[in-house]
Amino acid sequence: MIHTKFTEKGTWKNTIPSSFLDYQTALLDEFKVITFDIRGDCRSDRSSEQMTMIQLADDTKRILDANNIDKAVICGYSNGACIAQEFVLSYPEHTAGLIMIGAYYEVSSFLLEKEYRIGIWAAKNKLMTLLSLALAKNHFRDKELAKVMYKEIKRTNHQMLTNQYTIGLNYSCADRIQEINVPLLLIYGAWDYYIQSYQHLYRRLVSDTEVVYIQRTKHQVPTRSSVECNAIIRGWIRRKNLLRNLK
Repeated sequence: MIHTKFTEKGTWKNTIPSSFLDYQTALLDEFKVITFDIRGDCRSDRSSEQMTMIQLADDTKRILDANNIDKAVICGYSNGACIAQEFVLSYPEHTAGLIMIGAYYEVSSFLLEKEYRIGIWAAKNKLMTLLSLALAKNHFRDKELAKVMYKEIKRTNHQMLTNQYTIGLNYSCADRIQEINVPLLLIYGAWDYYIQSYQHLYRRLVSDTEVVYIQRTKHQVPTRSSVECNAIIRGWIRRKNLLRNLK
């Protein structure tokens, strides 16, 4: 979630631990960037309630309320982009713009479905060490940051992660995309071949859509190509004059 610049230290994150921040601090000179671990992830407590995508969107709204923010640019990466979309669809009056990295509106491709099912299988079987190692290695070149991320992901409750992956697998907003009425920025890695195809429905149904490819990058854009990603986000917010809407 991005708001106008502020005086305290801010953070960037979606559903990835705070080590993610090291790659996005460049945005803090101009924006307030708020992050959170969703229910059961990393340092957040687990919930006794059944997790739903609407619930996660509502959690996002509560975080904005707690920070006295009426409107923000909502950002989501990968599975977190589903939460971002649900927020925008549920709270359009509190959204200035939508940025999604490696985004999709439903899991309808063979390889993406396989990724989800492998994640669900690993979480169900409490293979958090294996899952944490894979996620850390895929996202970070820096070995020290990868170690930090590995330790953080291992904090995640395996049942909550199973639920998180399950609702992501079953989520679809394909029939509501046309209701997105704010500027939309889609960022994809140029080598993220089986995710890129999802852009076409957004481009057809959302009038103010921009799509950017980052060369020599797969899915892990925010960490593998952070300089380019940050520059794209900064330039887009300025060009769309969204800061005016965040006062």
